[in-house]
Order: sequence, then structure tokens, then C-alpha cells
Amino acid sequence: MLALVTVSVFGLFHPTELDIRPAGAGVLVVEQEGRTLTLEGARSFRLRSAARVTGRDGAPAAFVLSVPGKIQREFHGRLEVRREAGHLLAIVEMDRETAVASIVAAESMRAGLEALKAQAVAARSFLIASRHRHDGYDFCDTTHCQFMKEPPPPASAAMRATNETHGLALAYQGKVFAALYSADCGGHTRTLEQAGWKLEDYPYFAVECPIKGRVSGHQLGLCQRGAAAMAAMGATFRAILAHYFPATSLIAVE
Repeated sequence: MLALVTVSVFGLFHPTELDIRPAGAGVLVVEQEGRTLTLEGARSFRLRSAARVTGRDGAPAAFVLSVPGKIQREFHGRLEVRREAGHLLAIVEMDRETAVASIVAAESMRAGLEALKAQAVAARSFLIASRHRHDGYDFCDTTHCQFMKEPPPPASAAMRATNETHGLALAYQGKVFAALYSADCGGHTRTLEQAGWKLEDYPYFAVECPIKGRVSGHQLGLCQRGAAAMAAMGATFRAILAHYFPATSLIAVE
């Protein structure tokens, strides 16, 4: 059985209406206000109230969702639209591995495959250990949780990194933890105490980074610039993760 996560998308736009259509030659079933509508081909529909959108028989489907005139992305899964505080809340239920690939594609700077693999494992670990960060769904698509765009193409480096680390997560004392990362640690990561954060399942450790850049973030866990540099010098994703997350192990999860 696939592990699923629910992600709120486009929340920063506070949309009052959304457009939806099938991706490619797919079929969508829209349930809204007691009525059922089937969308095929290029046919689109404007959502202005609560709705549920799936493929046939409630199956996941590929669809294109947009905030008219602002943003458009393709997703794969099931869509629930809720009305909340005067706007629409779009929540996509998707396979966790699809979410991982979408995060890797959105979060990663130009980096070698091994750095992208390290990012994939960190992102997956966060998804596993941090469910229900919001009331009624798991995550949002912003940096409050993890920045996410649409799923990358099957042949992309982000998808390859996800597939080649499928199901691997970081664990501390046998328990998967929410692995943190930032764009640039400035040359040295910090402990939770140094960051002024409360002690969680994983204490984090201060480690030297191969890149002496400018601080961009909380300086906890994986440094994306440092991981890219390590990959360029020949380090594997396992070595990168062991460097930035000391005293951890990689475990396989369902």
C-alpha cells in the first residue's frame, strides 16, 4: 500500500476560485454540492466552492490546477477543496514519493546526483516524522513545511534521486526524525541549543562545512551548498548524510 500525504497548495494566494482540468488525456470526476461532473480532454471547470476531484472510481489522477491569472501546476493524486475564512483551501492527497520528488525539484540548487539523493532522504524523513503540521491536513507547499512545486519529469535528476533512495529515511536511536536543512550554513552548522530551539528527537550537532558561504537559514542539519560541494568532490549521499547528521542511521520504511 502506498504511503500518502496531504498537502495544501497555493495557500499564499488565498484563492476565491480555482480552475481544474485533466492532464493529458485523463478523466476527472468532480463532486460538488451534490452534483457529479466528468471532465475529459481539455475541458476545464471553475471551482468556487467546496469540492472533491478524483479519477474514475475515486482513483488518483493527473490534473492541472490553477489560480486564474496567477499560477498553474500539474499534480497527481486526489484533490479536496474546502472553503475557509473567505477563500478556498486546495488540498492534494498524493503518494509520499511523489511529494519527495516535488520537494527535491523545488528545494535543490544546481547539484550533483548524490547531493540530490541526500536531499531526497532528508525530505522524506521530514514527511514521515512531521505529519499533521496543520489542522486537517499534513503539510503546506511553502517553506513553513517544505517548499514544493509540481512533480518533476520522470527522466529528471530529482526523480532519479527519489527513485534511487526509495523508502530510505534518517533515524536517530532507531526512530525516524524530521531532518532539517538550509540553503547555506555559512561554513558551520549549529546545535539546537545554539539555535535557541527546544530539544527534539534529534539533538543536531555542529559540524564544519566545506563551503564558507553566507548564512541563509537556521544552520541546522543539511547544508545544501555544502552537500553540492561534497558531491562534486566525489562523496556519496550516504557520506553526505553521515557528515551533516552524525550518530544517525539510514533505515528502510514502508
